Amino acid sequence: MILREELRWKELAARPFRACFAMLITGMATFALASQTRAETGDELIQKLRTVEANDKSNQMSAKVAKQIRAQKDVKLLSVLKAMNGATPLGRNWLLGVANSIYQQSGASQTAELKAFLADTTQNDEARYTVFHWLSQNDEAIRKSMLASMREDPSQELRYLAVKDAIDAKPSTPELESLLQAARHPEQVTGIIESLKEAGVAVDQAKHFGFLMDWKLIGPFDHVGTANFDKVFPVEADAIAQSEKAEYDGKNGKVSWISKSTENVQGELDLAEVFSNEKGCIVYALAEFDSPTETEAELRLGCINGNKAWINGKLIMSNEVYHTSMQIDQYVERVALKAGKNRILLKLCQNEQKEQWAQRFAFQLRVSDFTGKAILAKGR
Repeated sequence: MILREELRWKELAARPFRACFAMLITGMATFALASQTRAETGDELIQKLRTVEANDKSNQMSAKVAKQIRAQKDVKLLSVLKAMNGATPLGRNWLLGVANSIYQQSGASQTAELKAFLADTTQNDEARYTVFHWLSQNDEAIRKSMLASMREDPSQELRYLAVKDAIDAKPSTPELESLLQAARHPEQVTGIIESLKEAGVAVDQAKHFGFLMDWKLIGPFDHVGTANFDKVFPVEADAIAQSEKAEYDGKNGKVSWISKSTENVQGELDLAEVFSNEKGCIVYALAEFDSPTETEAELRLGCINGNKAWINGKLIMSNEVYHTSMQIDQYVERVALKAGKNRILLKLCQNEQKEQWAQRFAFQLRVSDFTGKAILAKGR
């Protein structure tokens, strides 16, 4: 009887603990379920969209997230626009679509905030251009007033429109000279230079763009069947290591470095002319750029052939493309210039196409700041 009584009291004593334990387990399960089903905030959804990368499932996922953002009542238009800064290319596209949707609903009431955003040149260029369009649409006077202060804007689209507006206003010769310093788009620059020429003002076009005019060339090397784009010829390894030899085995015999300059106003160097229209070949071009200061810059290459580029031994671009087009600033890469001499090495590859339109073998190269304004070497 005593043992049975003790067991009964132990059972009664254990009941509160079991009840508390059961309540604890139930609470934990409820919390876990709530954590799984908690709706993401607008800021969390925006962050998810701005970091999306292109893959097979990204569009479906992005469309779902964009729809969720639009459904959020507390999402701020400026939050979406600011998120475009540093977003992935795909993320920017989706965020811009969301921003347009929000603006159509309520953006017109945020004119002051949008003007402040447009004035902030640290924001994403595409976002700022979109805001400019919103603020100026259907009002030519506002558009012209805004553009009048944007000739030095870091946004290439806004700068282009500002310069175009000024050109359309039939500027005087001194005004044209001022616009030449503001213009960055190659067609605008060459158009202004032509207008100045007609007014009796000569401009060194190649210098204005900052094209490199003096090169050392070596070739041709074998590229039959476009097989050697990635082959490291001894001359390539030596040039990168700054230890060029007097001669090398080329495609048709011994070859050595030669000096060649161009007088073309577009800075083009015609390799087909220099190398007798050799096909299925590779030519290397070497130049030294004597930078006045240590600075960040852009290397801007125009080339209708396959190409690679190194600066101070570092590979900065590689484009295995043949005969699609050639234009100023076709390929642009950011580089770090050291004060003094910087070695620029190009690998230029010609294929074997026989069509008349596929006979060009040429390149042009310049150094600029991030807006496209030329950086000139010392002494130029």
